Order: sequence, then C-alpha cells, then structure tokens
Amino acid sequence: MASSSSIPVTHVAAARRGVGLALLPGLVVAPVAVLLMATAAFIGASPSGWGYAVGFALVSVGLISPPRRRGLARAGLALMVLVALGRLVFARGTQVETLRLPDGGHRWVNRLVAEQDGTLLAGHVLVRSGRLPRSDARDFIPALESAFERMDAAEGELATPAVATYLGLQSPESFDALVIPPKGDATPRTAVVFLHGFAGNFAVYCWEMAQSVQAISALTVCPSVGPAGDWWSPRGERTLNATLEWLAGRGVRRVYLGGLSNGGVGASILAGRVSHPRLELRGLVLVSGADSRAPAPSVPTLMVQGRHDSMMPTRSMRAYAERLGRRGTYVELDSGHFAFLDRHAECERAISTWLVQRERE
Repeated sequence: MASSSSIPVTHVAAARRGVGLALLPGLVVAPVAVLLMATAAFIGASPSGWGYAVGFALVSVGLISPPRRRGLARAGLALMVLVALGRLVFARGTQVETLRLPDGGHRWVNRLVAEQDGTLLAGHVLVRSGRLPRSDARDFIPALESAFERMDAAEGELATPAVATYLGLQSPESFDALVIPPKGDATPRTAVVFLHGFAGNFAVYCWEMAQSVQAISALTVCPSVGPAGDWWSPRGERTLNATLEWLAGRGVRRVYLGGLSNGGVGASILAGRVSHPRLELRGLVLVSGADSRAPAPSVPTLMVQGRHDSMMPTRSMRAYAERLGRRGTYVELDSGHFAFLDRHAECERAISTWLVQRERE
C-alpha cells in the first residue's frame, strides 16, 4: 500500500514539470522581445511599431511569470490585435492609395505595418554592414527619416506595397500600385508612371515623385514588380503594359514614364517598347539610373543624377545623356545614389520644371 505522503510529492513533481514546460516558450520569445524593443528605440519606430513591440514584450513577460501573472501574456496579445485592427481601419492615407491592379481592389495585409519601420531597419542594416558605398550612404538615413516625416505629416497612416512584395504576391496579373491623384482634378488626362528600384516599391518614393507631378496636375502611378526591380524582364514589361492598359481605361491619354535606380534602367530599356493605341508617350524621367547601352529614346528625356553616385556610375550616366543630344536634359546634383532623398527639393524643382516645359510645348 502506498504511503499517504507519496501522493503530495508526486503532485509537486508534476506541478514543477508543468511550470518548467510553461516557461520554455517564454525563454524562447524573451530574447526576441528584447531585440524588438531595442530595435524600436534605435530606429525611432512608429506608434504602431511600438505597439507591436510592447505587446510582444508583455507576452514574453507573461510567459515567464508565475501563473497568477499570466494575464500579462493575454494583455500583450490583445494589444497587438488592437494595433493590427487599428491599422486595418485607419491606414488609408489622405491622397496615397495602394490598389491591387488591374481589378482595383486592395490587399489588407499591406495595412498591417508602417512602412517606415521596416524601411529604416533595413536602411540601418545596409549602412552598418557596409553594403552601401560610403559616398552614397553618407546622408541616406537622415534623408530617409526626413522623407517619412514629411509624408506622415501630409498623409497620416497609409498602406505599403512592400508587405505584399516580400510575401511574393506581385505578378503581372495581380500587382500592387500606389496611386496618387492630382489635387482638385478628378479626371486627369495625363499620368506619370514611376518604376521603383531595387528592394521593392515604397510609398515614400512614390509620394516624393508625386510632389513634382502635382505641377502639371497629373496622376502618379507606381506599380510593383518585386524586390529585384527587374523591369527589363518579361514580368516587368507585362506589369508595365497592364498598368498602361489600366490607365487607358480610366481616360488617361498622355503618359510620362519615369524610374528610380533600377526603375530608371528599366524605363530606359522599355521606352522603345511602350506602345498603346490610346496613349501617347510624352517623355522619360530617369532618376539615378539608366542603361547606358539602351537605344536612345525617341522622346524628350530628363536625367537627374548624383555627382558621386557609385552604384549607377555618373560617368556612364553622362555618356548616356550625351547620346541623347537635344532630346536630353541632364541635371547633376551634389549627392550620391540617393539624391532623390537627400536633395529632394532640388530634384522636385528639376522634375517639375521639366514637366511644365513639356506640357507647354
């Protein structure tokens, strides 16, 4: 017969094993929570970014706390759910809309996180790991932070196609596009299609371009092709053609084709292939990128280039501009590859002035 004292000992041992097993998830997630909090502080995370980080930290603390304090984990989960629901409801922007083309729908997943959190984190990693040349990266982070401040002040919370891009959801049959209408004009007849560069499509770059495009009251559309920004590929060409078809269906009749970095390379290559029976190609706007081997386009072309750009070598861009002859306008700024950000006022002035001149012609 078992002694009466053995029963409590067995229960105590089982309870201890249960507590130990319950602690394991907390011990696993605790380092991640610490890393998230440190990252949020380092990059100056958005309010939603802090909400996710604090919620995850509460979950971690709750999992490693005594059973009577496990409510912290539930509170942390509730906070993260509230942040996600808040972004789903309110991340709409004032003017910038992220549409799924060609059907014009939305991907709700694009509203879940703030673009600045992932972008600034990636930017810091690239700079600190030496992946960006020093001459190009000198003012990159401060300029990127400033750009987000300007956009957030104007637009508030908005969606970003970067989420769907890194989930592998972009295809010529279904892709995200940022669409920014001109102020005070419901039916623009002119549009600027701006192709993104390497790393994918980001609202902050499209919004910067739209500031220049407002000068001619045109629609700004920035389609997504994927992280590589390989617009010269069959997939990229099909995505551009689908974008043009969508614009023609909205009554647009004149198009400028632009691109940033890899997007500029793609635009310089695709310019000779753009052909739509209802659209007139009015010109090219190439920012920090072009294929110097591409045939010279038959339309007027603006090139904006950083003097110290080592990622798209300035000497190659100058040679390409010389080949354009009278059809080309070349603007060189005291910057590196990220002139579009750290010299945004000069870029905006150069692009808007050129667009206005073209429209007057």
